[in-house]
Amino acid sequence: MIRYQKKGAGQLIRLYLDKVTEPDSLSRLKSVSTKSDLPTLACVDCGNRIGLAMAPKGGRWAYRMIKGSFRRKRGV
Repeated sequence: MIRYQKKGAGQLIRLYLDKVTEPDSLSRLKSVSTKSDLPTLACVDCGNRIGLAMAPKGGRWAYRMIKGSFRRKRGV
């Protein structure tokens, strides 16, 4: 499970690494230097791809989420 600080309403299209709070292994990736250093984002249960690495926009590394491949829960 990934904990993410989403801003605003609507779908999750991009998962910016600087907004990830858990797990630490994912939040540490924000300091990578090239796109090829980012692994494909996959479900820990089934192994299916849920996100693809994107080149940084404004210096922020992100994953482009694959629509329909994950479920979003609202946090408390």
